[in-house]
Amino acid sequence: MSDEQLFRWRPEVDPDELDVSTLVMTLGAFIDAGHAQHLLRQSLLGELAHRELGGFTLDEILDHRDSRPPIVFDENHFEGYQAPEITLYEMTDELEQHFLLLDGPEPALRWEGLAESIEKIVKATDVRLSIVTQAIPMAAPHTRPVQVTKWASRPELILGEESPFGRIQMPASFPAMLSQRLAEHGHDVLGLAAHVPHYLADLDYPDAARALVEAIRKTTGLALPSHALAMAAGVVRAQITSQVDNSEELSAMIHNLEEQYDSQNGRQEIESKHVVLPSADDIGAEAEAFLRSMDDDQKAAPDDDQDEDSGDRTTGTADPDPASDQADPGSAKRSSDDSSGEDPGHDEGETGPYRPRHGDDSWNS
Repeated sequence: MSDEQLFRWRPEVDPDELDVSTLVMTLGAFIDAGHAQHLLRQSLLGELAHRELGGFTLDEILDHRDSRPPIVFDENHFEGYQAPEITLYEMTDELEQHFLLLDGPEPALRWEGLAESIEKIVKATDVRLSIVTQAIPMAAPHTRPVQVTKWASRPELILGEESPFGRIQMPASFPAMLSQRLAEHGHDVLGLAAHVPHYLADLDYPDAARALVEAIRKTTGLALPSHALAMAAGVVRAQITSQVDNSEELSAMIHNLEEQYDSQNGRQEIESKHVVLPSADDIGAEAEAFLRSMDDDQKAAPDDDQDEDSGDRTTGTADPDPASDQADPGSAKRSSDDSSGEDPGHDEGETGPYRPRHGDDSWNS
């Protein structure tokens, strides 16, 4: 099968008619700490309207011996086998804005062909930002907010973000390889990696999925639900607290993680509040500009006084000529400011390059 045939659009779908700008991917990798990707896809598909656009033929790209899809043996027969799928959905958020969701297991074969097919989907639908979601185990306590590390195809996409990692060589995953291939062809890619407490990596941790939802919201302006995740997270936290309270060893470990977390984030907060002072040259230039403006005002003042004196000698009173306001330097300055075409107090409400094209823009208020 050729690479072009790996993905098939449903017959009723015309890619040119789709009005989307964002592609969210929940493709599996070698680890999904806290089952965050699984919980995220459950939340999106369970709470948002959606329709299937197409899918990949997994018999060509998946090694079933590695993934081992589940099947049920019921007394004397097998049942319940569901073939895994990599499916493309059109999602509609709570403000009727549309985006794409690509969901499924990590492929084992034909990575390059699959990456090429996904790039064609990005081009055909005019997607401007592809988001890769993932979750990784970290030395972090469950009693603190979940952090999300961002990475991107261009540094401009994550200005102000600091990574806790340096240069690391690791086994590749398909989402990582895909992000590199998309970037090589000029497509913007943003990665979101939620930090999951390492002692909860094998359990459901809804707070990690909530953190991914919030990060997608802030980046795209999409109105994504998190109500079910919030309720599930509360239940899980209560269960964890009950176990920790009954174990001195767990309590001591979490206390140490809390101190480490607070220390690290305290340093980051101090660094974020660092103020860049102007240089001596900048201060000198500002002072010179101010003095020049003072000199201009003083030069204009004698002309006004002379006009007033002339009016007094001629008529004995000042001429109440309405046109005299035009000679007022303050009025001229105000007129010049007004004509500059810029209102310093006006907020244009700029939207990022990856905001949805249509729909209610109340998120930007």
